Amino acid sequence: MKTPIFVVLAGGIGKNFAPLITPKTVFPFFGQPLIAHTLEMIREAGAREAIVICNQANEAISQKLSSKYLKLQTVVQDEALGQADALKLVFPMIEENQPIIIINAVDLIEPLALKNFVKKAASTYAQILGMRVSKYFLGGYLQIDGDRVVGVVEKPKPGEEPSDIANLLFHYFSRPHDFFALLKKQGDKDDAYEQALAKLMKQEKVSFLAYDGYWQKLKQAHHVLDMTKLFLTHKLRHKIDRQAQVDRRATIEGPVYIAAGAQVLAGAVIKGPAYIGPGVIVGNHTLIRDSIIESGSVIGFGSEVARSYIGPNCSLHHNFIGDSVLESEVNPSYGTCTANLRFDGAKVKMRLAHSGGADTLIETDKDKLGSIMARGVFLGVNCSILPGISIGAEATAYPGSVINKAVAADN
Repeated sequence: MKTPIFVVLAGGIGKNFAPLITPKTVFPFFGQPLIAHTLEMIREAGAREAIVICNQANEAISQKLSSKYLKLQTVVQDEALGQADALKLVFPMIEENQPIIIINAVDLIEPLALKNFVKKAASTYAQILGMRVSKYFLGGYLQIDGDRVVGVVEKPKPGEEPSDIANLLFHYFSRPHDFFALLKKQGDKDDAYEQALAKLMKQEKVSFLAYDGYWQKLKQAHHVLDMTKLFLTHKLRHKIDRQAQVDRRATIEGPVYIAAGAQVLAGAVIKGPAYIGPGVIVGNHTLIRDSIIESGSVIGFGSEVARSYIGPNCSLHHNFIGDSVLESEVNPSYGTCTANLRFDGAKVKMRLAHSGGADTLIETDKDKLGSIMARGVFLGVNCSILPGISIGAEATAYPGSVINKAVAADN
């Protein structure tokens, strides 16, 4: 069997990622764009070649990730017109009987499980990875007959799911040109990929492989917290770099990664799992727990950061940031705090600013959710932010504000 070529879908524009403006594929985790972790996952699974379908925002970054271990080709999808349109770009790049595996650039699973998927696929015509879910999942569900997939139902209403098996976009085709031919016949339909796959299932056996490890998709802004948890739980290794400066009066507990150039000052407490990136300053009498702090950020005196993602070059000073996402270059001035728990104990919905006036409410299934702040947000001293509030890029707020509605960008 030929070694499959991975086709990585990375051309989307991330319209559901608001209020965050960094493209999902290059959103940094542990100092690397997410797509770098995706490519490392497939390399560990045995991939030697990959085609990355890019957009203008991530093409240059993707090209730089090619190496002697994983040879990359990139092709630019000029407009985000969906999976089918993206795959049309790779038709001429795939030989007649060259197996491929189609994956999404923002989905992570266990590399060993992916390696097993590749191994099992060798004896099949086509194979789909599925995962049992215990609660409603906003995505595709598989219809299964034994070890065969007979249908995919996209986003059924709660209670109308054909099974409890979610469709993960890890799709293997031993003869991809059969699928490509069906795809061409669907034209420019929004669901062309799904329709072509349904027709293929009627003609040939599409096998099903169950997966029960970790899986995370970066789709909406609050998923950054879920991805943060995945990285801290499964990808963190305890290390304090020799070029990091950690005061002997600081306390480090549990697995913590502290990168070169970081400074941890006297009285600081870091409770792992936690990641402290290059050049980060962790100030006196601060507390960081279960969080990622990306490069160049300052966690100033008296601040507490809990279960949060702090992106590059943010500046904190005597703040409480809980269950929140600060994209990059965010400045919550002295005394500003995020609330993360509703009084009634109900699940917290994320609030997005809407041009019509009333906020758009996004289901998150989270008991705790603080704020989602986009790049360049600047808040005055002593602001209070209610649970689930999103704040758009470059937005500002006056000192002492109680922010109980979503804030639009540059407002």
